[in-house]
Amino acid sequence: MTIKKILNEFELYIGAVISGAMFLVLLGQVISRYVFNSAFSWSEELALILFIWSIYFGATAAIRRHQHLRLEIVLDKVSPKLKLIFIIFGNFCFALFNCIILIGVMPIVQRLFASGTATAVLEIPKWFNYSILPTIFVLMIVRLIQDSVISVQDFRKLNPGN
Repeated sequence: MTIKKILNEFELYIGAVISGAMFLVLLGQVISRYVFNSAFSWSEELALILFIWSIYFGATAAIRRHQHLRLEIVLDKVSPKLKLIFIIFGNFCFALFNCIILIGVMPIVQRLFASGTATAVLEIPKWFNYSILPTIFVLMIVRLIQDSVISVQDFRKLNPGN
């Protein structure tokens, strides 16, 4: 496995590790509850945090693999140049949405950091849980820019005169 492949798909690997950890936490909870008649007080809280983080890493990985919602039926019916324009416009709109969310979520993370609040059971600082949001939205913007550049490069390879 090359470094380029790892960098291109690291969200997928991180999401898989987080999902695996969530599975192990929940499996441990089930075994503890039904075999030993004793439940962990922290497992639900940790599983929820891991689940949310895995969703966001999966959303970023989906950008790289073109697995977000698109009207492929429309893209298949238009010329390659118009298809490129639609892809770049879609990526721009998605990036703009991410910027708006990023601007809205940053004050929340800053307030949580300043307040020092923590989760109920594990006492993980809440700012740490929410810090995934700005991180992932910036990463999504980077991936959208990367996808647009790759789309232009692919278009130029397939249509050298345009």
